[in-house]
Amino acid sequence: MLIAFIIGFPGLLLLQAVLQAVCARMDARKFPPPGDMVSIPGGRMHLQHSGSGAPAVVLEAGIAASSLNWALLQPRMSAVTATYSYDRAGFGWSTSENRTCTLRRMAEDLHELISRMEVPQPYVLAGHSFAAYILRVYASRFADEVAGVVLVDPLTPEEWIAPTRAQQARLRRGVWFSRAGGVLGAVGVIRFCLWLLQRGNSDLPRRILSMFGARAKETVERILGELAKLPPDVVRLIRERWSNPKFFWTMAAYIRALPTCAAEVSGCDIPSHIPVTVISGAHQPEVRMAEHVALAGHSMQGRHIVADKSAHWIHLDQPELVVEAFREMTQALPAER
Repeated sequence: MLIAFIIGFPGLLLLQAVLQAVCARMDARKFPPPGDMVSIPGGRMHLQHSGSGAPAVVLEAGIAASSLNWALLQPRMSAVTATYSYDRAGFGWSTSENRTCTLRRMAEDLHELISRMEVPQPYVLAGHSFAAYILRVYASRFADEVAGVVLVDPLTPEEWIAPTRAQQARLRRGVWFSRAGGVLGAVGVIRFCLWLLQRGNSDLPRRILSMFGARAKETVERILGELAKLPPDVVRLIRERWSNPKFFWTMAAYIRALPTCAAEVSGCDIPSHIPVTVISGAHQPEVRMAEHVALAGHSMQGRHIVADKSAHWIHLDQPELVVEAFREMTQALPAER
């Protein structure tokens, strides 16, 4: 009986992996990319374009997020100007070539995508959280193309360049959890849990989450709570994307590279002639708030705003605040550059 069990368990895993692969192929047909797939060196990137007008705004998502996270903001922004959101390599519908997570590469990918889509210059860059790292590198390298930068509750280099023991432990847990998610995703467990959640059954998913510890459970539940602010059809697409183990492997690489990225962006300032607006969540501690003020203050046309009704996900809690910040920035821009 023991031998039968040992033989049977790998067979069961193999069957689950085959079923996951079949379901993933069905998902690809059922949930095609909502935007355009654009070929760039090293892969294909997914981009959503809506609205018209100038200057255009290009939206850069947080560390493990995609264009779908702008689902509340992009329609509002599109009523004002041409708006572009996209998925970085490995997230959403964009392909991944298993390249290293460097800000230089991410900025180059974005620049190539913008060039191929012929986004009119100069354009405004807007990003949430980790996106601030990418946009700082981007604006320093391609300053002549950038009309302004809006940073929504940005990460600062000081947060992660020299992680404390507690932060190092947090990173290790994040990488381990993400890799475990990749394994569970490959055999369909993540898909099954998300299917249960979609039907209002959270018992089993909560028990599985508890196996990873209280902090992992709390973090995932907080993220799910934030995503619940998005329209149901968008939440469904996000859950479908999360059913693909690619999401978890990519997230693990990003979390692992966070201190390296912080070191890469350290000292990489946005040129002072470029207008910069920094919007901070009201939850930020004094030290982070001071860093946000300094980030805005480096610009000759810098502005710092506190979103008093939001925590970290300001674009979900107060999307109109981000739109208004863009309006005010562009109204102050010269007619021609």
